[in-house]
Amino acid sequence: MCGLCGALGAADHWSSGGKGVASMTPAAERYRQASAVNAVLNHYGLRLKVWNDRYVLSGRTGKSAVVDHLGQLWPLAEAFAGEVIDPLDPKLLSKMREA
Repeated sequence: MCGLCGALGAADHWSSGGKGVASMTPAAERYRQASAVNAVLNHYGLRLKVWNDRYVLSGRTGKSAVVDHLGQLWPLAEAFAGEVIDPLDPKLLSKMREA
């Protein structure tokens, strides 16, 4: 992918927080969100990283895609995983409790 595509700004989304929602900087909030999301994605062999005010989703095969906000993440993550991602899956919740 061309680096310029990832450098262009993304539209605001409600999952980005907003004014007065968090006392963190926007960058710190993105890292916090990525960490929380990775607790679920790791179960499916996926990884989310913060990159240039956006996210990059990576799959098991090395495939990756730029994600503007968390609203775009889940359909793409399911496509990468090849299955429905259920954050309330009992096996996933059990694994997360053990970690």
